[in-house]
Amino acid sequence: MRHTGGKIILIVEDERVVAKELQRSLASLGYSVPETTASADDAIRLASLSCPDLVLMDIQIKGDKDGIQAAEILRARFDVPVIFLTAYADEATLARAKITGPHGYLVKPVKDADLLSAIEVVLYKHELDRRLADRERWFSTTLRAIGDAVIATDTAGKVTFMNLAAELLTGRREDHAVGRSLAETFRVVDDPTRESLGDPIELALAGGKAVPLPGGAALATVAGDRPIDGLASPIVDDQGRRLGVVLVFRDVGEQRRLHQQIAMTDRLSSLGTLASGIAHEINNPLTAVIGNASYLADVIARVSRDLKTFGARPEEIIASVVDHVEEMPEILTGIQDGADRVRRIVADLQAFSRPQEDVRGRIDLRRVLEWATRMTAAQLRPRARLTMDLGEYPAVEASEVRLGQVFVNLLVNAAQAIGEGHPERNEVHVSTSTDGDGRAVVSIRDTGSGMAPEVIKRAFEPFFTTKPVGQGSGLGLSICHGIVTAFGGEITVESKVGAGSTFRVVLPAARTAQPSPRAPVVAASGGPRGRILAIDDEPDLVQVIRRTLEDDHEIVTLVDAREALPLLREARGFDLVLCDLMMPGLTGMDLYELVRDFDPALAERFVFLTGGAFTPRATEFLDSVSNAWLVKPFSPAVLRAFIHDFLRAQRQKAQGTAG
Repeated sequence: MRHTGGKIILIVEDERVVAKELQRSLASLGYSVPETTASADDAIRLASLSCPDLVLMDIQIKGDKDGIQAAEILRARFDVPVIFLTAYADEATLARAKITGPHGYLVKPVKDADLLSAIEVVLYKHELDRRLADRERWFSTTLRAIGDAVIATDTAGKVTFMNLAAELLTGRREDHAVGRSLAETFRVVDDPTRESLGDPIELALAGGKAVPLPGGAALATVAGDRPIDGLASPIVDDQGRRLGVVLVFRDVGEQRRLHQQIAMTDRLSSLGTLASGIAHEINNPLTAVIGNASYLADVIARVSRDLKTFGARPEEIIASVVDHVEEMPEILTGIQDGADRVRRIVADLQAFSRPQEDVRGRIDLRRVLEWATRMTAAQLRPRARLTMDLGEYPAVEASEVRLGQVFVNLLVNAAQAIGEGHPERNEVHVSTSTDGDGRAVVSIRDTGSGMAPEVIKRAFEPFFTTKPVGQGSGLGLSICHGIVTAFGGEITVESKVGAGSTFRVVLPAARTAQPSPRAPVVAASGGPRGRILAIDDEPDLVQVIRRTLEDDHEIVTLVDAREALPLLREARGFDLVLCDLMMPGLTGMDLYELVRDFDPALAERFVFLTGGAFTPRATEFLDSVSNAWLVKPFSPAVLRAFIHDFLRAQRQKAQGTAG
């Protein structure tokens, strides 16, 4: 007797002699055949009682159901394999039988050897199928239960599977997506620019390995773009054949917001580190401004005194006045130069502390590096010489402020690695180049204390620092790493104790085309004359605006927005309203909204003035309106040119409407 594990077999055969012979043969082969039956209904009843491992089913049996119908019911209810027995079969019957998915056919009369081989093969295959189905259910249940979104496709890019998380993220149901192109469900764009980032399926299949989604990726959905992070991996069988691709991705909107908040905190912390140096950088030109202004006041006072005594000694007074007047341009130039230096420093500080820094675009690394070296000049000056070798490099696509934050952190770290004193003996060297893959490379090398190998390994870990308690959060380099990788780049460090460190930032070349250069702003003359209302709570600034514009325009100035409201209600003839954004009592935003309620056209002619202190409300407001705005400080030439262009555009718009 052959060992068969006591498998139970149900025989459904309407010829009694054949049924008994099969029962005897199976028993001799070691199988258990407790009963035989001749009808479909009895077969279904017995199957429910004995749970057979296999059914031998004659196609032609007694009752109103034939063997094909019985096999279909048995398979659906009990998942039991069926081998059909038949003495003959026409094509139509075989076609019907195939629909039920039988595991085999045996032609009567059946030899024991054929019976044994057929049963063993079917039982083995059914066990494999069962295990495979169990594994598929396990994987499917697991994939549907995990929090990450999962989409699988075939090699043609047609969706074959989606879990619930993917349905929620994409806004598409699995039954609507399966069989359709992935592009209909999953379209990835660059978060800030909305430029398409290509097909991850093609990249994964072409490379034959897992491909991460680009930094800053967002999933475009009908509900809006959703920031995502994820991976596209090819599905490969045992022979290495590619069967499709699986996408695993997740919503990282909250994570990106948290990273931005941490980065903002790090920038503000850096400002604290730079504060004393920045104060020094401001105080120097400010001292020159105050000194020159005071000296100019003395000169004017002397000229005034001299002119009062003009009649007594005219020739001497004229010579003295001429000397003083000839000296004034030099004094005024000193005042303007000092003020311009302060303006640049304040602009750098505003850029560095601006909350909305993640606006990407095509940028020139030279400008970012020059900005970063200005910000850190006071930190570097007492420690080392700063040298720069800016070789050829491509433009990159990034956020100026966030990339500037990386370079500020690296330059501050370089300065802190060098002790104060003897700057002539030390150097911080900044260089740019292009690597073999066409990427931009920025290297920042110092001659400081360097790092041990165990420190290098952890340099980019969050909260890891070698500085004393209270002097470092351990987030600076980690944030630099996050920023650079988000732009599709990489940051590495080489260092040796006592020999300094070199940080290397590598960024891919920009994909976008170079924007057209903007025309320089020039002072306009002979332009259209307009009626202008200027509102600002700084009396000195209002006075400057009046003096700048009164020769070319009718100008009305106010220092309180509450006084402007009745004027705008009663006299609506203003071509332009220059309005400070942040004012006590009634802000420029509040005034605009009140005017918009009773005169929307006049509200469109508001131009906002801001010193750069953007509160969350002010930022949201400026994003929500189409009105232009000017950032203080601005020169008289810039103000005149802006108003000239604004009024000319208004005239052209009015003429076009009239036409």
